[in-house]
Amino acid sequence: MSASKNRTILFILFTFFLTWVYGTDNKYKVNDIAKDLLVDAKAVVRTSETVFEISDIDKAVMSVKYVITILNTNGIDNSVLIKFYDKFLSVRKIRSDLYDQNGIPIKNGINVDVKDYSANAGYSLYEDNRVKLLDPKYRTTPFTVEFTYEIVYNGLLFYPDWFVYDDYNVSVEKSTFTIITPNEFKFRYMENNIKDRVTINKGKDKTTYTWKAENMPAIKNEPFGTPFQEYTSNVLTAPSDFEISGYKGNLESWSSFGKWINMLGKGRNTLPTESGDKIRKLVSGMTDDYEKIKVLYNYLQNKVRYVSIQKGIGGWQTINAETVDRLSYGDCKALSNYMKSLLDVVGIKSYYTLANAGEDATPIKAAFPSNQFNHVIICVPFKNDTLWLECTSQHLPFGYIGTFTDDRKVLLTSEDGSALVNTKKYTIDDNKQIRSATVSLGEDGNATAIIKTDYRGALYDKVYWVLQMDEADRRKDVQTRITVPSFKLINFSHREERNIIPSIKEELFLGLPDYGIIMGNRFLFNPNLMTKFGKLPYKTKERKSEISIRRSYNEIDTITFKLPVSYKIGQIPEKVSVLTKFGQYTTEISFFNNTIRYIRTFKFFKGLYPVSDYSDFVDFCDKVSINDESKIALTKIL
Repeated sequence: MSASKNRTILFILFTFFLTWVYGTDNKYKVNDIAKDLLVDAKAVVRTSETVFEISDIDKAVMSVKYVITILNTNGIDNSVLIKFYDKFLSVRKIRSDLYDQNGIPIKNGINVDVKDYSANAGYSLYEDNRVKLLDPKYRTTPFTVEFTYEIVYNGLLFYPDWFVYDDYNVSVEKSTFTIITPNEFKFRYMENNIKDRVTINKGKDKTTYTWKAENMPAIKNEPFGTPFQEYTSNVLTAPSDFEISGYKGNLESWSSFGKWINMLGKGRNTLPTESGDKIRKLVSGMTDDYEKIKVLYNYLQNKVRYVSIQKGIGGWQTINAETVDRLSYGDCKALSNYMKSLLDVVGIKSYYTLANAGEDATPIKAAFPSNQFNHVIICVPFKNDTLWLECTSQHLPFGYIGTFTDDRKVLLTSEDGSALVNTKKYTIDDNKQIRSATVSLGEDGNATAIIKTDYRGALYDKVYWVLQMDEADRRKDVQTRITVPSFKLINFSHREERNIIPSIKEELFLGLPDYGIIMGNRFLFNPNLMTKFGKLPYKTKERKSEISIRRSYNEIDTITFKLPVSYKIGQIPEKVSVLTKFGQYTTEISFFNNTIRYIRTFKFFKGLYPVSDYSDFVDFCDKVSINDESKIALTKIL
């Protein structure tokens, strides 16, 4: 073949390549993204299309197309598709397409590199949950990944919710959410922070509900913010009538949902005769129900241990009490049902109660009955108070539920009617950190300190886990909580008081090299030994979320400094008092017998405060933080 003919063929091929690359519609070019969608963004959702088609109360198919452009390495995790499934739903037809910054295809294919794993948690005895994971494993940013897939539902207790935002620092070009039902089919939805309300189109056989959102700038994770589901656009959906694993129910009210939960547990609270006799003997002769419950709770903690069991309907239905009694383990449902069964034996009424657990869990939407729960506890009402029992822990003190389920709405279930009620709220008088210390300052700036701290109520949770650690891990934990810049942990100890408002008393013996700064004849040191204000909020004019202080608490520090004999008081900061709606802060320093006493009190008040208060809130936090760094100056005696 002649050279000229070769050049002609190469020219044709090259022209074809250029036409394919530049002549096609490269719809995911990074340069096409509007500039305002790039601000504070690690990724941009180019399009998100979810279509959920319901054919019956227990049958549906969801089809998804999702395209996201990853702008920088902070967004790499957002390029990974993770989909859980079990016997009630299956994930199929997964396709992945990858594009470079110019929208040019890099690779594509159906079920490319899809990994399939068991989703068994480390604390689970058995789960039938599995997960499909697709990681494009592409790291040259920016790039775009497009996913399509289907989820087939065989049993429906949950309907999908639509959150316009997937994550912080992710903007959205376009997102649509569509639900298709047979005509006259009933389901429910709640629109939250929605600008464009639902569009409903009724056809011959089907009705289509559609929500849309476009050009949504990225939002940042704001300090002291509410969960972003609380202030961003979303639609919650739920069935009216539903069926799963042959169990039919109704979700139009909390009462009807509670009845379904009770139905699942019916006949599962019977103990063997010999076990019942043993339980009655444990409380024989006791007349105080409160003391009886305490004995039985202690019995529960000593007998059983927590394991997760998530198999089929077992994700919602408890195993029976007889099995727990025989095997001595169970999940939150099983152990709570077992505790309820123990109380039934001795004639004490209690209630199986659903909770959305977690220290900062999203609050229950009371106006929208649906399965918003992930945990079970027990409620025992008394005439003047209510006792709450966390049945999964072998260590928590009796009657203490802590930050895992405190101060929130829960669903108390009963055959006679179920309702939302509130769990115990730990007050500022319950939640205290009381610290006293004696610090001996040396002539060379070094110091030693004996520090005693009492963590009470919700603050007990900060150090609760140290009691389950061995000596080496306990030492590491203590060291991570010491905020002095330079220290040597010489010795430490912990003592627990297992009251209904529990406390942990911690004692530390520290060496503090260079605690004081010597500058000529001056000796400077910070009297605030270990209780500095954290989570300092930044200033911004574009705050989106309300200010959320989740729990009230009170810190009280009394620190006594023994001064070096060759130094005298030079300069002491004046008394400080800052009083606001968010909290109170005071410091006071006194001098006597060659010692200085520093007293600091700080109170934070639980509440949701409007965005308009944010500037005042930042000013309050700034004043606390700045004053926490104040120095005392000693002067050399010449």
